[in-house]
Amino acid sequence: MGNERHDKAPRGQRLPADLRERTGSERDESGLPLAFYERLAEASVDEKLALAREAASHPGFDEEDAFEVGSRVEEALIAADRYAEFEGLLDAWKERAPKVHDAEPAVRTWRVELALRLPGREVKGALVSVARLTGDAELVSRLAEWCLFRGRLDEARAGLMEAWPRVRDDDTVAEWTRVDYVTRSVLTCMDVALRESPDLSLADLYAHLAPFARAVPHWVKAGLALRAGREQWLRKTGQQLLALSSESFFEEQRSLVMAFEPELRVRHGWPWGRTQLLFPEFFQLLPGPFGHDGRMERAMELLLPVLSDLDHWVRGMVEERTLHPHVHAATALALRPWGEFVCRLGLVKEVELAAWWQQAWHILSALPEQFIASDDPLLVGEVRSSLQGGQLDA
Repeated sequence: MGNERHDKAPRGQRLPADLRERTGSERDESGLPLAFYERLAEASVDEKLALAREAASHPGFDEEDAFEVGSRVEEALIAADRYAEFEGLLDAWKERAPKVHDAEPAVRTWRVELALRLPGREVKGALVSVARLTGDAELVSRLAEWCLFRGRLDEARAGLMEAWPRVRDDDTVAEWTRVDYVTRSVLTCMDVALRESPDLSLADLYAHLAPFARAVPHWVKAGLALRAGREQWLRKTGQQLLALSSESFFEEQRSLVMAFEPELRVRHGWPWGRTQLLFPEFFQLLPGPFGHDGRMERAMELLLPVLSDLDHWVRGMVEERTLHPHVHAATALALRPWGEFVCRLGLVKEVELAAWWQQAWHILSALPEQFIASDDPLLVGEVRSSLQGGQLDA
């Protein structure tokens, strides 16, 4: 299931080919005339808003037009620092062309983003609406991740659970996408339940997870104990980690990251929801037993990203960062606390961590501007602020 038009129009997108090819009566019956788009391209921001409102009264205004016109107007408003006015345009469309407004997934996606960026808006209803209309795993996950980064657990859970039946039953969804979706949903349900009941029992947790049936991951029991801070990671020495088989190491690595999550909440003030965004991206950066060409002599070579891999992640994965900006932001912001965490556990020496972080921080300094494409101004500022200075606390 794609979400080519469910998400956003790429910046500077040209007129859709099918519209460019329409002529005469075809334009009158379906879609806005080409002359409208020519006027829109030359118009000022105020003129774009006026034209976009008038477009909804045209008999040919359809979902393709809503996507294209809305994308162009949104881009212009963001550039002019007038993003909040986009809501008024969507309200006008809802009044003048309610069928188009309700049928175009991009419009509902914009509603969620507006609700997340503007104070006092209803996020849950907007996200559930997108999930119900599209059932799109990637789109719903991206919007839920934004909610989770801000600690908006109820909204994230509502959207994820609304889309789950369609994600589960859709044969076109890649299996790894479905696994990631289940992981995100299970962790979200766990976070909501733990926030409401810190003494949550395993039986009660499984009741919350009943919709996922056999898809519930095998690590849920351990995850509950570690993520709630009820149990500590069963310490191993660096040499013991190096001696593990690859399968055993990855089990140990997951437990170690789950034990790290309470640290992010207590020591660094992360809200419930944000810590789980380390899954799965954080694990892609950790070298594990296959890093350094499989030749490792120190635990830090298992536990701290290889600097060349980190450089590729920063500079070579810009497109992926656009699709899941809040996951990538959480991953980047967790790297220094992670280093300090494994250092306190005695797995990495202070001198090793200091030398690694000095270079890692320099690499990460290129990140903040990349998050401008997320359309979440708070995210850009938070990443920039967190990466300033680069001092270690270990």
